[in-house]
Amino acid sequence: MDELLAETAARLRITGAQLAIAVDGELTEYATGVANAELGTPVTPDTLFQIGSTAKLHTAALVLGLVDEGRADLDAPVSEYLPELRLPGEGTLTPRHLLSMTSGLDNGPYVDTGRGDDCVARYAELLAEIPPVFAPGEGFGYSNASTVVSGLLIERLTGLTWDEALQRRLAGPAGLARTVSRDEDLVYHRVAVGHTVGGEVVRPWCFSRGLGPAGSTLCATAGDLARFGVMILGGGAGVLSPDAVATMQTPHTEVEARWFAEQWCAGPYRKVWDGTAVYGHGGTNLGGSSTLVWIPERNTALAVTVNTPSQGYPFADAVFAGVCADLLGLAVPVRAEPGLGLPVDASRYTGVYRTYDTRYAVTERPGGLAVTAESDGERLTCDLLPLGDHRFQPADDRLGGMHRWDVAFVPGPDGRATRFLNGAFAARRVSG
Repeated sequence: MDELLAETAARLRITGAQLAIAVDGELTEYATGVANAELGTPVTPDTLFQIGSTAKLHTAALVLGLVDEGRADLDAPVSEYLPELRLPGEGTLTPRHLLSMTSGLDNGPYVDTGRGDDCVARYAELLAEIPPVFAPGEGFGYSNASTVVSGLLIERLTGLTWDEALQRRLAGPAGLARTVSRDEDLVYHRVAVGHTVGGEVVRPWCFSRGLGPAGSTLCATAGDLARFGVMILGGGAGVLSPDAVATMQTPHTEVEARWFAEQWCAGPYRKVWDGTAVYGHGGTNLGGSSTLVWIPERNTALAVTVNTPSQGYPFADAVFAGVCADLLGLAVPVRAEPGLGLPVDASRYTGVYRTYDTRYAVTERPGGLAVTAESDGERLTCDLLPLGDHRFQPADDRLGGMHRWDVAFVPGPDGRATRFLNGAFAARRVSG
């Protein structure tokens, strides 16, 4: 595994990385490269990496812990717990919707709301003026904003900040000693910083504490991520109840763009590798990328971290494929080839779709579709190659940013698309 890790990191021009493998509760950790190219500090198994949206699993576990204690009900209106918060879908939006990415809330802005104890609440207040993508429970749409509201729910019910609740109610009891979200705690650890593919250090370190519950601040080792997976595999290991773990692994919705995930549960995604159910989450932010998966049928958890975030997902795909083939005899699926010549009724899809920060204009081209994405003054146009079942492969991977995923349309009752999904992120039709 050392060779697999080092060779994959070198091929993808990754500065530093970790791999952790837990089989039947036995954890093995690997590391390669440097944590900070300016200082030449090596990556060790104890080095903390920014993990991005994988932190959403920790937020989900905190909510489910409150459900275990009878302090929260997954199917009660969120307004019962946060009556002052004005949100789309108020009165019908529930914690289950928030955790399963069926809230209909837009992904939300990437903004800094300060560093005080109320920074999560201040972020949540911004959501009142952002139109929803769909009504709660009517579909899938990955949403940072949704998870921030979950974080505020945790704060309100515990009287702690999200960072404090993370340490006192999850990291501490679960023995996750190298899972840290606050700057003042990070100084006591080895920490990796982000790098470009060219090996230059990325600054700033953190862009928003208000987005902490969704993944902007949490740092961990691959080993601690695998320990989290082992906790789930062990039925909660005294931190969560077996019922909470079962809820965490129960699919709540289908994901139309299938390369990212096939279904979404209360926290993790669910995929099928070689006939075997796999649960997990990945994440990327300015400083790092991580992916955690656990495979109940094999009592196995796998985790990777990197500090070259733009290469995090290809790295996870390659390393997991190697580990699963060599260790578990599982074949990890590869991307499907587009069906050249598949018929496309462009009239069902053409139009303009919007999220808070991105405009997608879908137009007809000879034999198919093209999309133009505009965001923050940047513009990208690419063809969409048909995969069938309202799914398309972008001809330019840059459409998905760091993700390299497919896109999909959600048809309405009349057969015309009501939403466009750029992988995970749902956009509502606004014209056409």
